[in-house]
Amino acid sequence: MIVRQIPISLELEYEFDFDISKMIFFDIETTGFSPETTYLYLIGCIYYEASSFHLIQWFSEGIDDEIHIISSFFDFLKNYEIIIHYNGTGFDIPYILRKCHLKNLAYNFVNIVQIDLYKKVYPFRKLLKLPNCKQKTIEKFLHINRKDTFSGGELIEVYASYVGKRRYEVLKKKHQRLTTETLTTIESMVPSGKTSAKVMDIIDLCSNEQELSEAEKLLHQLLLHNEDDLKGLVQICPILTFTDLFEKPIRIQKAAIEESALIITFELGSVLPFPIQAQTDIVCFTAREAQASLRIQLFEGELKHFYDNYKDYFYLPAEDRAIHKSLAAFVDKDYRIKAKAATCYTRKQGIFVPQYEPVISPYFKQNNSDKVSFLEVHTDFLLQEDKLEQYVSHILTHILKNKA
Repeated sequence: MIVRQIPISLELEYEFDFDISKMIFFDIETTGFSPETTYLYLIGCIYYEASSFHLIQWFSEGIDDEIHIISSFFDFLKNYEIIIHYNGTGFDIPYILRKCHLKNLAYNFVNIVQIDLYKKVYPFRKLLKLPNCKQKTIEKFLHINRKDTFSGGELIEVYASYVGKRRYEVLKKKHQRLTTETLTTIESMVPSGKTSAKVMDIIDLCSNEQELSEAEKLLHQLLLHNEDDLKGLVQICPILTFTDLFEKPIRIQKAAIEESALIITFELGSVLPFPIQAQTDIVCFTAREAQASLRIQLFEGELKHFYDNYKDYFYLPAEDRAIHKSLAAFVDKDYRIKAKAATCYTRKQGIFVPQYEPVISPYFKQNNSDKVSFLEVHTDFLLQEDKLEQYVSHILTHILKNKA
């Protein structure tokens, strides 16, 4: 097993609600997807200590090292409370747990909080116009450069080549040591000027010992890929500011009617790494840094407020409205009929904005079966920050679903 542990120059440009010294960024490399038929050859982590980031990697030089790198990783993990990964929920974690089961290792992730950046980013892929949700795509989207050019799949062959070349080089070094011990004897047995080809090959090898071996070059590629994956994991964290749009509170700055639209400006809970704009048929959302606004097209006219329990109401055909049965008792029977769900309403003339689920009451509809309801926009509504915040959150969620 090879253990590589070095300080790295890296900045975390996102503020987690956790102590950074209790967090660890994690990634693995394997020779395939099935734990039963493939090998785990590398576990890497980035952690924060003494005011800077550090990298640690446990590398398996052969299949016999799997237990050692797993045990070393879990011993290291004991010092941390949060583990951050990219699609680790779908692959890395289940793979390691299955390996532990197959090798009778009593390790688990029960007492550690997991943050899967892939699951956090996935709902926003269309909103951000991402072609896919791969980590390298997110890195490119955020203008993050990496030295590594390999994919995880391509490295399977690289690792196989490494194992073979390392085995060959180990045997060759043993042969070289034997040759060094006997070289003088061999040369004394060969006439001057007639050194054999075999001996010349050995002498040439000895003269090139200071150069990087083929196995070492392959090892460098394997470690670099994992290192860049881990660095990228830290560097893409600002993408979480888009999750914050839905998970962190906002602060309403202004709500007003302008040119047949409701304009709501508000402050976000995080600073976005770049401006964003999204639009549906009647809603437009724009945001830059920590400032955002919603523009919602108004509906002006008459709508109906439907009462929930229509069995407690009577409908008055002449007035086209429903009244509670306690009042209907004073109305002549010829002028009232029992209300149905479709006729249990009162009419309202006004200015309205849509809501796509009944999150705020009272709400109005054109027909009782309509999925979209409307809120009346009046002075009180424009001054109620709690309802405006609730409405903004609802509209943002609708935009996200519309783009999903």
